[in-house]
Amino acid sequence: MSDLYNKLEKIVTDKYISNDIYVRHAYSRNVDLVLQGVPDIVIRPKDAEEISEILKVANEENIAVIPRGAGICEFGGSKPIGDNGIVLYLKRMNNILNLDEENLIVTVEAGISWGKLNEYLCHYGLYTGCMGPGSGMSASIGGGISHHSVGGGGCAKYGVCTNQLVSLEVVLPTGEIIETGSQANVYSKFPFNRFGNGPDLAGLFCGDNGIFGVKTKVSLQVFPKPEFAEYKTFQLPRKEREISAKIMTEIRQKGIDVYDTMYIMDLIVRYGIEENFMPLWQHLKKKRGVIFYTIEANTEAELDEKVKQLDEIMLNNKAEFLGPEISDGNLGKWQYTEGNYQFYHNLWGIFPSMQPLTAECFAPINQYPAILNDIDQWDMEHNEDIRKIFEITKIRSIAGSGPVLLIDGNNVEITCGFTSFWSYYNGEVHKFIDDINQKLWESLLKRVTEAGVQWYMMGDFMSRLMVDIGAYSEEYYNLMKSIKKILDPKMILSRGKFNFWGEK
Repeated sequence: MSDLYNKLEKIVTDKYISNDIYVRHAYSRNVDLVLQGVPDIVIRPKDAEEISEILKVANEENIAVIPRGAGICEFGGSKPIGDNGIVLYLKRMNNILNLDEENLIVTVEAGISWGKLNEYLCHYGLYTGCMGPGSGMSASIGGGISHHSVGGGGCAKYGVCTNQLVSLEVVLPTGEIIETGSQANVYSKFPFNRFGNGPDLAGLFCGDNGIFGVKTKVSLQVFPKPEFAEYKTFQLPRKEREISAKIMTEIRQKGIDVYDTMYIMDLIVRYGIEENFMPLWQHLKKKRGVIFYTIEANTEAELDEKVKQLDEIMLNNKAEFLGPEISDGNLGKWQYTEGNYQFYHNLWGIFPSMQPLTAECFAPINQYPAILNDIDQWDMEHNEDIRKIFEITKIRSIAGSGPVLLIDGNNVEITCGFTSFWSYYNGEVHKFIDDINQKLWESLLKRVTEAGVQWYMMGDFMSRLMVDIGAYSEEYYNLMKSIKKILDPKMILSRGKFNFWGEK
């Protein structure tokens, strides 16, 4: 390992590489409390050229390389599978390279966060449309592209963040550097269009979860932020899941260009009030779910007409308006005007020390009530295992879903799952908790997969589970594997995801 370390140190200098045990453990986890893989080395390159050299060395030594942005993904996406490999930490590459105000395209390094980019753009009256993942204030641009991320705001209007992609600079697993989109033409002086010059090779790296290449430079469309906006929050009547789905369907059928629509189930409202998790709802007498919309417009007249149409849909479905101010419980205003997009993960952290074992997926609007109902059924079926953890912690794990978010088309994003505890609790280690957590998580993911959803954040756990349970058709999986072999013959990059291991 010392010979490998010396080769890598020459590429980045000793300031940007470490094999210290504390550093390696710091980069061994993501959001979940189950998966851990400790790398041999953590390295922080400054550009595509350094990454290219690192990957060439990794191929020579046949050692895995794991790209890592902000590291706030689920399913073990940005840490090794097992204890080995090189974590390629990309947050040093966080610069804005160019803003083309005439063509409304920004070019950035892939390690920059969605929050930093949008803070920069706001000074020009612009934003990225989809604001990235629900953790977008800190999530990296490269990670969002790797996952088809949503959740940071604007997803009903703009869809997933890869919709606004124009071009990519990518380092392939064997070290070659390519550009996609308009930049595939060597005579093109600046990015302006994703499609053309042959097949859409950028699409190969969108949603690849880091297996086909390392994103180093990203060009995105940006959009003028409309001057006018309105945001209203409503409490839903009984049968709230079905009613919320009906409301979202009607919004789409009427063609209303809504910026965001989000349903928050009664479980979140109830626990949020009981635990003082959401102070703006403390006055609510009914512990039922809520739904809010955010709408933007370029004129007051346009805004008024859109609000009129949306209010009619809400009121016809017997939803009750909570009031215009944040103090009235207007979650839509709180989120949009104060930028509280990370509320999106409100199932997490309701109780201190509880952690998420979640599942982020897309589904048609008309399917999500049945999926949420089935999660309730799953919870009852697995009560015996859940009780084993309760006997230690005296707090029961919570199964359900965070917000259901309208995205492009007649689709929603569902962040479902359950909360649980670490094996270390109250000064003692209870190893069986890890085993139960992993068993329950796998069971829930399998259950939701069998509902026919589309996963976008897959990482270590979900990508391999899809293969293990036969969720991919043989033809589809073999095509993925063939592409992987061509691009990465030694399976160096993100080794093990989708069970692409190569020769051990």
